[in-house]
Amino acid sequence: RVYTLLGDGEIAEGQVWEAAMFAGHKKLDNLVVIVDNNNLQIDGPITEVCNPYPIDEKFKAFNFHVINCSAHDFGELKAAFDEAKKTKGMPTAIITKSVKGKGVSFMENNVSWHGVAPNDEQYAIAMQDLEKVGEALCQK
Repeated sequence: RVYTLLGDGEIAEGQVWEAAMFAGHKKLDNLVVIVDNNNLQIDGPITEVCNPYPIDEKFKAFNFHVINCSAHDFGELKAAFDEAKKTKGMPTAIITKSVKGKGVSFMENNVSWHGVAPNDEQYAIAMQDLEKVGEALCQK
């Protein structure tokens, strides 16, 4: 299988849809496109910059098998990838709903962190935040 990861802002670009049209037409069932749908791109919320919704319907229009899931639920992700492996005769698009910077208090849903590295102090806070998230996951 070939896996490709696209951002929801990135899919506003024409070459994405040219490739999707080709993949669907050629029934490239070894292709899995993962779209990170966090509703943010470098210029702001995607609905204000260049609204791509409904993402799933666009991929369906290009003859993709579409799976919607949470990017933050490991069970849903595993099920989506398992389903993609079983799909025959068409490419698959896994549309994941995510929160940009999830788990880091000062980064969540904050577009200003697009392409920016934290300083040492921010990094330390982020790691503390993520350790708490990791501990909570381990208790489930």
